[in-house]
Amino acid sequence: MVRLARPWRFILGGTLGLALLILLILAAFPWGILRDRVSARLAQRFGSDVSIGTIERVEPLSFSPTLIVRDLTIAQPHWAGTGDLVRLKRVDFRFKVLPLLRGKFDLQALAIDGGRVAMVRTRDGRKNWQPDKRGDKSSAAAITSLSIRDLVIDYRDAVQNRRFAVTVASDANGFRAEGDGAIDERPVQVALTGPTIRGDGPWPFRARVDGPTITVDAKGVMASPLGTNRMTVDLTARANDLKTLDALIEAGLFGTQPVRLTARVRHDDPTWVIERLSGTIGRSSLTSAKATIGKEGDRTNIDGSLHFADLSFDDLATDEGRARAIAIERRIGPRVVPGTRINLEKMGGVDGRLAIRVDRLLDMAGLRGLDTVLAIDRSRLTVAPLTVRLAQGRITGQVVVDQRERTTPRATFDLKLVDSRISTFAGGAPVDAPLRARLKLVGSGDTIRDAIGRSDGMIGFAAAGGTLPAKMASLLGADVARGLTTDEDARARLRCLGLRLNVTNGVGRIDPLLIDTSRAQTRGQGVVRLSDERLSIALTGTPKQRTLLHLDQPVRIGGRIQDPDIRIPPGVKSAGGILRMLGRAIGGDDTPRAGNADCGALVRRVLG
Repeated sequence: MVRLARPWRFILGGTLGLALLILLILAAFPWGILRDRVSARLAQRFGSDVSIGTIERVEPLSFSPTLIVRDLTIAQPHWAGTGDLVRLKRVDFRFKVLPLLRGKFDLQALAIDGGRVAMVRTRDGRKNWQPDKRGDKSSAAAITSLSIRDLVIDYRDAVQNRRFAVTVASDANGFRAEGDGAIDERPVQVALTGPTIRGDGPWPFRARVDGPTITVDAKGVMASPLGTNRMTVDLTARANDLKTLDALIEAGLFGTQPVRLTARVRHDDPTWVIERLSGTIGRSSLTSAKATIGKEGDRTNIDGSLHFADLSFDDLATDEGRARAIAIERRIGPRVVPGTRINLEKMGGVDGRLAIRVDRLLDMAGLRGLDTVLAIDRSRLTVAPLTVRLAQGRITGQVVVDQRERTTPRATFDLKLVDSRISTFAGGAPVDAPLRARLKLVGSGDTIRDAIGRSDGMIGFAAAGGTLPAKMASLLGADVARGLTTDEDARARLRCLGLRLNVTNGVGRIDPLLIDTSRAQTRGQGVVRLSDERLSIALTGTPKQRTLLHLDQPVRIGGRIQDPDIRIPPGVKSAGGILRMLGRAIGGDDTPRAGNADCGALVRRVLG
């Protein structure tokens, strides 16, 4: 048997004795002497006055002591209002001593008897329970025993305009938090219930928010009692719009028509996973959706998909929003370019990807469906690849909205129309032909309308190989005689049509406009102002054969794209005007005749 030398025996014995002494001190430590220090630390943390009546320990010797704190008061920080943040009559809690040596506070049991907590989030996002933003992401997951009696929690949130006042109880009959409040000044009842909190296993719960404008039912399981950092929840929600629902979930949603949704939500801090999301928004039907939402520092990342069976863009606005849009249209007149907002200011902290599929677009003549991917990266949104399915043909391309280091977003549009026909956009018109188009514009603005109204680039339309009424073809060529005498049912060939707008600062200058038919040729010049969609165009026609009555003055088109104003030169419809044209024809003043245009070159020019 090995015997240690006497000095080593003294050293080892002294070390063991010191360790035992330290353990004995920890097991019997008089925690009450730390009252003033604890008060000072809490006052520093919350930036307000703190007072503690007494701190007593129950067991004289224990490595899991129970302490009793009486008359704990934490005043509201000055920026959060008046009164107290916390006022508790008595708090009993049990914790493990040894983890304190590693800097960890391991709370095992908590009992609160009487008090009030007033939680405040101000308009700038400051939280009085986490004023210095050092609060960790812990929850009550470590608590294996919770007892609460006569505790009121009052919560007021200026960011989401919501408030709740609930009475909390936890005893042998289970956990209950019930009360009332308001969301957007509309009353709601709130409740959270679960079994008695004893032990650290899975904890099932039910929650409900119910009012005239919103009802949310949640049934789920937390990994441990009140451990919201790990849980799975099945949700059913009804709200007058998504923005009202967003007052609870804070996902940055917007106003819509009434919604009914169901989903399964999983939270594994810091990641949220939304599955099996479906329901309705107004008349629109969301078949399925899913998303993974995570946090990295101060940024939120989203990866998900949405599949609509039916979608009406009108459903993505409230009744008030619709009324404002109608009022604007009445004031400025109907517009082709939508006033959809593209400012990304509220999404500055969001990155991610969202795939969208719409099987059927409602209330949009000629449009059938939509497929695209929205990708946002630090205030730069890319909508690509974009495919809009039409009754005939499709629109493809991409849209980029860039707001990096910009107050006003810069939008880039690069779109093509392929495999379509004129009849798709001019239903009921007697003209039809295969139609192609190209749009390449770059402009800045808070809405699509503003950006295009200040844009630079080009817009081109081309059609070839179609038909139109022969009477119309003659009139387009300023051949008044044949325009008046041709049979209504007679048809002519539309050999080709080409229009190109070269756009500078929202003003599109025509270069060229050419309509070539089997009877005549029409050329146009002028401008289209995209900011208000006003037209200033002059059309000059040339017949392809001799005519008795030729209009030698241009037809002018004004007004707006949606409501053009066609002005025939004065005197043309009068007997005197017709006689003057006849006189010129009899006198040999015949007009030049047009030849056939090079349609291939025209198409390349307007779409190139």
